[in-house]
Amino acid sequence: MSFRAGWLLAGAAALTLGTACEERDRGTQGQTSGQSTVNDQVAQAQNRTEGAFDSARKAQEQASDQQKQAASAQQELQDKQRAYQEAQAKAQSAAQKAQQSQQSAQQQTQQEAQEAQQAQRQQSDALAQQNQQARQQSEQLRQQSQQPVAVAPAPHAQQQGAQAQAGTEQQIVGEVLSANDDELLLSSQGEPQLRLQVSPQTQVMVDGRQASAGEIQEGSQVRASYRTDEQSGEPQAVRIEATSQVQPMAPAAPESGQSTPGSRQPSQ
Repeated sequence: MSFRAGWLLAGAAALTLGTACEERDRGTQGQTSGQSTVNDQVAQAQNRTEGAFDSARKAQEQASDQQKQAASAQQELQDKQRAYQEAQAKAQSAAQKAQQSQQSAQQQTQQEAQEAQQAQRQQSDALAQQNQQARQQSEQLRQQSQQPVAVAPAPHAQQQGAQAQAGTEQQIVGEVLSANDDELLLSSQGEPQLRLQVSPQTQVMVDGRQASAGEIQEGSQVRASYRTDEQSGEPQAVRIEATSQVQPMAPAAPESGQSTPGSRQPSQ
C-alpha cells in the first residue's frame, strides 16, 4: 500500500509537474506570440510613417516646383505687361508725331496756297498795268500820227541849219525802216529818211517797257525826241517810244500748280 501510495504520489507529482510545464510552455508560447504581434504592428506603423514622410516630402517638392512655376509665370506676366506698356507708349508717341507732322503740312500747304494766290494777284495786276500802258502808248502814237509833224530836213539842209538847231529838242513820228543798238532809220509819210544816232543815254521804250534800240522791229511806229549834235551835226536820239505793229498777247495762264516768270493767273 505504501509503495502504491508512493507511486501514486510520484505519478501525481509528475502529472502536476507536467501540467505545470505544459502551462509554462503555453505561457511562453503565448508571450512569444504576443511579442511577435507587437513587433509586426510596430513595423507596420513604422512603414506607414515612412510612407507618410515620403508622401509629405514628395508633396513638398511638388509644392516647391509649383511655387517656382508660379513665380516664373508671374515674372513673365510682368515682363509682358512692361513690354505692352512700352509698345503702347511708343504707339502714342508715333501718333502724336504723325499728328504734328500732318498739322505742319496743312499749315505749310495753306501758307503756300496764300502765297500763290498773292503772287497770282500781283502778276495779274502787273499784266493789266502793262496792257493798259501799251494801249495808252498806242493811243498816244495814233493821235500824234494824225497831227502835223515837223519833217526832218534833208541832209544838206541839216548841215546848213546845224548851228541854229543845235541843242534844240525836236520830235518826229514815223515808221522804222531799220534799227540796231547804235542807230535808228525812220521814214515819215514818204518824206526823206531820218537817221537817229542812239547812245547809252537814249531812253528806249518798246510797247511801254524799257528796252534797247536793237529790239525795235521793222515797221514799228515810233515817236522820237532828238537833238542835233553841235560837233558832228548828227541827230542824237534823246527818247524813243516804239509800238509794235502786232501787240503782244497776254501770256497763257499756267496750269494748276505751275507758274511762269513774269506772268500771273488772276486769283480765283
